[in-house]
Amino acid sequence: MPAIASARARAERGVHAPPHPRVLVVEDDCLIASALVDDLKEFGFSVVGPAADLAHAVAIASTAPLDCALVDVALCGESALPVAEILAHRHLPFVFMTGDDAPLVTFQDVPVLMKPFTVEELRFALRRILSPQP
Repeated sequence: MPAIASARARAERGVHAPPHPRVLVVEDDCLIASALVDDLKEFGFSVVGPAADLAHAVAIASTAPLDCALVDVALCGESALPVAEILAHRHLPFVFMTGDDAPLVTFQDVPVLMKPFTVEELRFALRRILSPQP
């Protein structure tokens, strides 16, 4: 069945093609956040946020339909661990971003992007968290 006919048949049955993966960006540096948004859109993601402070990030992480997240470890001097806890509770994969060399005591299985990171490192981290796990 051609792709157009297949898409039409799904639409008639009320089944729509899945949207672009939705990624929450939690980043307090506006230049980094802007670059992330651009890169993510180029990768084909729908960007939610960016959330620049803890209250906004918690609100979005708690309620928004998401597929994954990129979370800066520190937001304006506050720990972003409450956001990570919400994402983990919702079983949503995420990647931490940080410029700090100190190891994370909690969430040791979560990938970490050390700032500054490259576009390829970002792409690899996203593939890692969104790939089906065996």
